[in-house]
Amino acid sequence: MLSTKPYRRAGVPILAITTADPAGVLRLVVAEAQNGTNVPVMAWDCIHGIQPCNEAGQELASTLNGNQEPAIATGNPVEALRALEQLGGRQDTPVAVMFGLADVLVDPQAGIAARQAVWNLRDPLAAAGATLILVVPTGWSNPFPNDIAVAEDALPNKEELVTTAVRLANEAQIQELDPVQKAACADALIGLSGFAAEQALALSIQNRKTGINLPSLWTRKRQQIAETAGLSVYAGQETFKDLGGVDQAKGFFKRLLVGKRKPGAVVFCDEIEKALAGSSTSGGDSSGVSQSVLGYLLTYMQDQNATGALFIGPPGAAKSAMAKAIGNEGGIPTITLDLGGIKGSLVGESERRMREALAVITAVSDGRPLFIATCNSIGVLPPELRRRFTLGTIYFDLPTAEERDAIWPIYLKKYNLIKQKLPEADRWTGAEIKQCCDLADRLGCALLEAAKYIVPVAIAARESIERLQNEASGRYLNAGAPGLYTKAIAGAKARKLGVN
Repeated sequence: MLSTKPYRRAGVPILAITTADPAGVLRLVVAEAQNGTNVPVMAWDCIHGIQPCNEAGQELASTLNGNQEPAIATGNPVEALRALEQLGGRQDTPVAVMFGLADVLVDPQAGIAARQAVWNLRDPLAAAGATLILVVPTGWSNPFPNDIAVAEDALPNKEELVTTAVRLANEAQIQELDPVQKAACADALIGLSGFAAEQALALSIQNRKTGINLPSLWTRKRQQIAETAGLSVYAGQETFKDLGGVDQAKGFFKRLLVGKRKPGAVVFCDEIEKALAGSSTSGGDSSGVSQSVLGYLLTYMQDQNATGALFIGPPGAAKSAMAKAIGNEGGIPTITLDLGGIKGSLVGESERRMREALAVITAVSDGRPLFIATCNSIGVLPPELRRRFTLGTIYFDLPTAEERDAIWPIYLKKYNLIKQKLPEADRWTGAEIKQCCDLADRLGCALLEAAKYIVPVAIAARESIERLQNEASGRYLNAGAPGLYTKAIAGAKARKLGVN
């Protein structure tokens, strides 16, 4: 749990605290200062200037403001930092908490004076034992890594969220939450800040009889996570029973989801090779953005000991459908990580967004993320990234006749087409079977007529499929059967389908 006391005792002059709840940091600082020490505490923002936060800070704040209105005297960040130089001559170890300075400090031009003013405070504050606390957002880039210490105000863990849920339930006078309800509330709130969790709970308590509305909690959680650049929570309800074929992959992930180290969330990266295009080639992304995003992902997966799997295969072969179904099968959220959406025009902006996204992933997964990335061409991925996916590479081939027989009933039932005659579909993927059923439903026609509008990927991209099969043979795990995908099986299937 975050505490500023160790930093103040060590005489750290400038401390940056990354947080999703700035007001909570100020409450913590004031509470710690009042705990038998009565340390003067002040807060600054560009609207109010320097303001006292406790009785001991009142006289000091007035002195720093020169007996003028705070917004006039110290509303400008540079003027406020100049005023804080006076803390160096005191003996009562005051604390100043500054909000909203993060954006100013990282601005290449406007932040020049502010950065100098912050650096000027280091030695005077250190000599007097005073502390400047910068409250900054998650993902903030430290302009002075050798001079500014950084602490993290972590998002609430499940135990803290359960405490909040119980408190609000008691305040609302609803029935006591049982262990199952407590766990469900924690699962629905993990990844939110303390304030956001309280708001979501308050809005999800409808009345004393119905208690906490869990679907409402999940809706609000999805909305909150979607506010993070590059992240969204998949809202579909598909499970493995909605997938035909790929039995080996389904069996493997079923066991993983009930194993000793069950994942806390699935992190789904679709077509990862496109999102990271140019990250490892000299003729790629000249801005450095892709390389930076890749670097953060590599470091995160290694530091977190995160596991994952790469799904490769032709379009429509159930790669994405499988990835999205894993979370629902295990009762855990599926977070879509859009690496392209994280990229900004500047490297620094992309780095900040990536850090923010990974911090949310850590919180939502309770530190146990399972990365699933789909790919249509694995050869362009850097070897170091492929090594991070320790569960291996799984190849999703065109479905066999038996797998197609398992796929058809799923969509015939979904679109209420059970009694219709099936078209010839020897070259079809599961996506094309779904498309045929969808067209029949939309057009109000028979499946045989709808099939005339389907061009199988086995025909449209036969050369690329053959290359994929040759590349996968003897190298990657088979999604449909035990062991490695083999070229002999691929060749037999290709001849049957007329691909060769």
